[in-house]
Amino acid sequence: MPGLNSSVRRFDRTNIPEDVWGALRDRDNAARANVILPHAEKVSSHQEFLSGSEQLWLVYSEPATSDIRFILSCTEGPLGKYPIFIIPVAPIQLASELLQGPMEAFCEALLNEADFRRQRVFSVFSVEPVSRAFASAWEKIAEIKCINKPYYDAFFSACTPGTLVRNGPQPVDEVIELRLAVPQDADKISILCENFSTTSDPFILSSEQADKEARLMIENEQVWVYEIKEGDGETDIASIVAATRQSHTVAAITKVYTPEKWQRKGCARRLVLRVCRELLKTHEQVVLYVGANNSGAQKLYDRVGFQATSGPERWLEIGFDRAEVELGHW
Repeated sequence: MPGLNSSVRRFDRTNIPEDVWGALRDRDNAARANVILPHAEKVSSHQEFLSGSEQLWLVYSEPATSDIRFILSCTEGPLGKYPIFIIPVAPIQLASELLQGPMEAFCEALLNEADFRRQRVFSVFSVEPVSRAFASAWEKIAEIKCINKPYYDAFFSACTPGTLVRNGPQPVDEVIELRLAVPQDADKISILCENFSTTSDPFILSSEQADKEARLMIENEQVWVYEIKEGDGETDIASIVAATRQSHTVAAITKVYTPEKWQRKGCARRLVLRVCRELLKTHEQVVLYVGANNSGAQKLYDRVGFQATSGPERWLEIGFDRAEVELGHW
């Protein structure tokens, strides 16, 4: 394998340079960078956080220039290793013939990392053409086949103060509270997290993992609940919304789940609307990914005020042969 491609630079949590921070935080890139930037900021500013864990970023610049075109992260969080995330940097050019070189350079750079194992790359998540180009390059260079059906096929959209719907549906015959979760909610949220994960094959959580996720989100004030009581019944959590990735200007809704008992009552829409109102007090945008085949969720988010940032933008998570890789979680 040749040495590190001269168009690719590598950084760890101690030495991300200003031009890379600038590209991630640039107004034209910040929304897409939600999959990379918040985690990079946290591990870089808190060296003790996940000490000793894998935190690697690769940056591809145009040959003979300093113009950053793509940023790749190969990192891990409290629940495990993340997919390979790749964000294109504006101005974006996604023609397939322009992607092969950068993606092959990334693959070679990863494989040249000391102690890097091919099994680490269990999936890649990016804008559709980038995901497909990286998957093709990884198949060729690492000799691990990709899985034909994407793990996740989603549209990317954003909500701003200008698009946010001002009035949501009103509850009927319910006693409710829409609020940040507290430690006393942990057991119920844990069950909901575990149930939610069953819709995200193959990233299914054990009860222990779901409990850890719930308690982390509560501790970090990243999950809201729709608390409900009908008549003389017991209080229940009808819906949860999590926003686990937040940078200075952008917050990402990363989990919305309503158990079957409370579906089709407007609970999720009311809670998403409330969470967006809260997040937009301190952020310029709230972003999310919604399944391309999930028309119900698409309608819900449309009615809250989410819109495509610049026309429909499709993102894919493409997985690799499970017999050859070690799954992580995100």
